[in-house]
Amino acid sequence: MLVLPTLDPPAVAPATYLSATLHALAREEHVARKPRRLLEPEHATWMRFRGRLGTRAFVELLLEDAAVSQPEPFDAAALLGADAPLEPVPEDIVADWLAVVSRLPLDAPTRDYLDQQAQRLGLTARLAYSDLHRLQPHHRVLELPGTGGRLAAHVVQTQPGVFLKDVFTIACGSWQERALAGLIAVELGVVGEVRIRLDPDLARTRDAGEGFSHVFGLRSDKGGAFEREQLALWFPSADIVLV
Repeated sequence: MLVLPTLDPPAVAPATYLSATLHALAREEHVARKPRRLLEPEHATWMRFRGRLGTRAFVELLLEDAAVSQPEPFDAAALLGADAPLEPVPEDIVADWLAVVSRLPLDAPTRDYLDQQAQRLGLTARLAYSDLHRLQPHHRVLELPGTGGRLAAHVVQTQPGVFLKDVFTIACGSWQERALAGLIAVELGVVGEVRIRLDPDLARTRDAGEGFSHVFGLRSDKGGAFEREQLALWFPSADIVLV
């Protein structure tokens, strides 16, 4: 894991985000889903053209390029809500990470990798995956704030024919949850827009009037923000599954 040193408070969120997305980009390059830039030996192409630009500019360009096809999670400005979101991250920290990113466990199984990303982002609630219903491709599922797409990831990996982009809408309660949901989409090979939204109180989802066959989320005793009775009023036609 890219070690997060002690930082000034304004730098903590962007540095955490950057460490997570650098790991994701390196993993994508490792399996040849993106061209080798981060993993290119000695970053030779960048070194030829960088001029006076620093290492932070390099990763900003990589993220901008990745965001064209996968805005979740690589559009840093949209996710962190700032015009220059990585500016607080010290150049020396970025340089240190670039020097070691190729030594990350890029061959780790998807489940282990996503667990590591969840831990990095502080999303560590234990989830009872076995309680989730078996789905069909025509189902439409809302994942509640609190789990950051981890329930969707489990279903897509264990139930053939169920795809993230077709079946799931993931509502998020924080930028960390939104980042993790985006990282999950990337790991699962999703390109283009996905239904991932910052919607901590579900107001956007309820106002959209979308119909769901299932609602998956976290139980209140594990930190979930919604009770089954309230969810049943909001989504009367859905099976409510809290784990």
